Amino acid sequence: MIKTFQNQQTNIHQLILNRSILGLLLLTFGIPTAVFSQEKTGEPQTVSIQREAITLRHPRDYYVPLNLKPLRLLTIAAPIDGIIHTIEVKPGDKSTTKAVVVRLDSAIPQAELDRAEAALEVAREELKNATGKAAAVAKANVALAEADLKLAGIRMEQTIIRAPFAGEIFRIFAAPGEFVRAGEPLVELGDTSKLQVEVPLSREQAQKGASISLNVEEQATQATVDHVLPLASQFEKLRDLAKSITSAIVILDNKNAQFKPGQSVSVDLIPRYPIAEVPTVSVTNTPEGTRKVQIVRENVIRDLTPQILGQIGPGRLFVSAPFNKDDEIIVSTSQPLADGTQVQPRLTVGKSETSPGTTPGSQPAKPPEKKVSF
Repeated sequence: MIKTFQNQQTNIHQLILNRSILGLLLLTFGIPTAVFSQEKTGEPQTVSIQREAITLRHPRDYYVPLNLKPLRLLTIAAPIDGIIHTIEVKPGDKSTTKAVVVRLDSAIPQAELDRAEAALEVAREELKNATGKAAAVAKANVALAEADLKLAGIRMEQTIIRAPFAGEIFRIFAAPGEFVRAGEPLVELGDTSKLQVEVPLSREQAQKGASISLNVEEQATQATVDHVLPLASQFEKLRDLAKSITSAIVILDNKNAQFKPGQSVSVDLIPRYPIAEVPTVSVTNTPEGTRKVQIVRENVIRDLTPQILGQIGPGRLFVSAPFNKDDEIIVSTSQPLADGTQVQPRLTVGKSETSPGTTPGSQPAKPPEKKVSF
């Protein structure tokens, strides 16, 4: 009897030692696949979850600002020196082709035009009365006067400054009464019927005429690749996230004026959330047609919508999502897990356990279940 009791105590001590060693090994080496219990309809269930720790990169290291620009943008400058008489437009106005935008004071150009006209009349009268060699000189004077008149007419026309194409007035750089030199900016004009932006694209997407998806201040839309360029210097940092990328000018049709110049643009290759390298199989499709990854966060299953970045070989890729530093990406599960499911690790040694502190032959006490609220 005494010998049997001693044997039972030895077995209990050996079991406790085995469990301690197992716990130490798990803490030291970790396990990619663990058995968890989840609560469903009040009853804990067992599910096998293969998960993987993630290392995060901050999105600010890869941020590049993008914004819409008019397909045609022109700063209208003063063609000659002069004083501004009137500005016929204001910011936000829609201008038609050849519409007057600025008028310069025309007093001096008008006087030059009148003088040139008078000089031409004198030259023509001299030609009528000239004979011999004097007639040839008079004829040349008429030609000279005609050229002067033409120049004076051009200078007079330059006092009326017109829009070269239909568009929207953005900025006014001068004011009535101000003296301006030739070449100084007066008005900014843009054609907003089409907008453009330079974006980074994978070479597979960067095909002239191809349609691509992008977001204009969270509004999803389609744009057309107009032409492909070598990768711009501001996009060089993105090579860390994608193997083969290039720059492309893409065009948005804006005939309904739904977009405005200056609006911010986001594309798939520029991350907005923390970046992680994950197995390709961890990215799945939802019934709604979007992408999904699942994580374990503080013993709760969470669904995240990832932004897909570059592929790293056949089995891994970079994704951007609202990850936390202690999240674990779920690679696979033995059964589907809904968002918000609470799970807890369950370590089992054999089919029966004897808890420390129980007496030989008694029923082992059931450890309290851990419930994690999120």
